[in-house]
Amino acid sequence: MRHAVITGAASGIGAAAARALHERGYRITAIDLNDPGSAADRWIEQDLGDPDTPLPVIDGPVDALINAAGLPPRAGLEPKILSVNVLALRRVTRAVLPLMSEGGSIVNVASKAGAKWRENIAQVRHLLAMPDDADLTAFVADERIDPVRAYDLSKEAVIVWTKAATGDLIDRGIRMNAVSPAAVATPILDDFTRAFGERATRGIEMTRRSGSPEEVAEVIAFLTSPASEWVRGCNIETDGGLTAMLETRDIIGPDVGTP
Repeated sequence: MRHAVITGAASGIGAAAARALHERGYRITAIDLNDPGSAADRWIEQDLGDPDTPLPVIDGPVDALINAAGLPPRAGLEPKILSVNVLALRRVTRAVLPLMSEGGSIVNVASKAGAKWRENIAQVRHLLAMPDDADLTAFVADERIDPVRAYDLSKEAVIVWTKAATGDLIDRGIRMNAVSPAAVATPILDDFTRAFGERATRGIEMTRRSGSPEEVAEVIAFLTSPASEWVRGCNIETDGGLTAMLETRDIIGPDVGTP
């Protein structure tokens, strides 16, 4: 039986991924503060935002790691957003890697919010240079990071780290990819619409609706399957076409892409 470890498996995309992989015959180990329910065969209750809490022993081998845990943009949580969304993701991955089977897959849940990683690469590099247990309070203050920037930066860093790790994993027979959803109908969607305002509502208007956790989970399931063996270091924009529309709208004009 194949074994998947999933962080943030109690709700949203993580929960949908747990259900999707459970239905495909995976044994699921869930890491979350909250009970993930029947989709998990083992629940590890863990606050990933606390770097001083040792990660529990995880049974190997592991065939898939899904890093879905994350915090939305909320005022006052800027250091913790970066800690959970980036440093904890990296810390869990480093702990699980020695347990992974050859041919294993790691999928990191990033976001459309991380699309500008190239423009912000200096700040991304600064964050990724920090140790996994870093106190990010001073970093947030020095960089004048507000909640929206904290979230955007966290997802930029996830995309960059996913790509940067790809070469080192090839000889180990392990692949790593990211998925970048836009608005998804999860319990924290209201946090995003409040924080992003017109930026969020415009995207939903352009794609005609928000996505569902299950739609993202199906992409994650593909990336964990042997069928994705040659997909490595990719950031899959799982956003209903939003990225394609935004990237081409001002470059080629409104009529060129008309079928």
